Amino acid sequence: MREHSGRLRGDMQDDKSFNPDSLTFRALTELPDIIALAPEWDAVLELSNCNRAFSSSKWFIATCRHHVALQPYVIIARRGESLAGILPLVLTDTAQVAAFPNYLTDYSDAIAAVDDSAAVSGLLHYALSAPNGYQQLVLSNIRRDSHCLRAMQMIEPRGWIEEPFREIVLCYYLQLPASHDAFLKTKGSRFRKRLKRLERLADKSNLAARELEPDSFPPRLLPEAFLSLHLQRQNIKSCFASAAAQSFVEEVVPALFQERMIRACALVDGDKLVAIDLYTMGSKSLCAWNGGFLAEAEHCSPGKLLINAGIKLACALRLEEFDFMRGPEAYKTSWSNKTRSIGHVELKTTNQT
Repeated sequence: MREHSGRLRGDMQDDKSFNPDSLTFRALTELPDIIALAPEWDAVLELSNCNRAFSSSKWFIATCRHHVALQPYVIIARRGESLAGILPLVLTDTAQVAAFPNYLTDYSDAIAAVDDSAAVSGLLHYALSAPNGYQQLVLSNIRRDSHCLRAMQMIEPRGWIEEPFREIVLCYYLQLPASHDAFLKTKGSRFRKRLKRLERLADKSNLAARELEPDSFPPRLLPEAFLSLHLQRQNIKSCFASAAAQSFVEEVVPALFQERMIRACALVDGDKLVAIDLYTMGSKSLCAWNGGFLAEAEHCSPGKLLINAGIKLACALRLEEFDFMRGPEAYKTSWSNKTRSIGHVELKTTNQT
């Protein structure tokens, strides 16, 4: 059955892929209740395929705290007493639309254990059929391998979801070989010679690329270090130019850096940082988020040196991908070997009058 309105089928309970098996659902609309849920939320996140920073309780809570116009609407699924899944939504557009907040994120998703399709299906069904007052559910910044899309495809195996899924942007990523040396062997001699030349230029300027570690680089200093370098390059065009964005970074980055859900590589001159890249951790990937550098380091292409440092880090962590995330910028093509799309789905609720 193909429904052009984008509604999930009303008889989901009759579908074998939707097996509530004692699942109960509830919507949390007050930030203190969501803060109290945070330890359970992050424990479920560890079992999922979701990005460990973007889908964390800290990211969601900080987003709502710094954007008071967003009304939290977090749907949770419990199996008995245990938290099984989270659909982290906010209400927008005078409460007519429920959506992922997507603030400064590249990927959004429902949060559940990798194989718990019943929890994700139930969360989506509750979001669309409960007497919630909003008219539309918008799931944006979702990948084709997201929990949400996989659950929808299981609910409707004939693939109706392909119609409302709209591809928005292409993402480049590097499927990692076993080591950094193995990665370099996949590149042509011209690529390797250029990288060596940049490393020599950096060495002559006493610049070295290294990972910043929370044991030796105080997490509380990371927001200022990142923002100062980033804004020198981007200035008013930056998504971090606003006071709200900077406050968000100051709240969320130190804690996630301490927990290693955000990693950082820097180009340093002794103790001085001249360039920085921040990464968020995927379940099996290192994801390039944002960075910046001083003009004095421009001669040695610090962006390229830090991409190389990030790939080294990803290999050392035995990850499967170095992910450039959203955006078709041309420079990414010379480093990556795969692409994926992200997009959004718009679904009408079943309780409209």
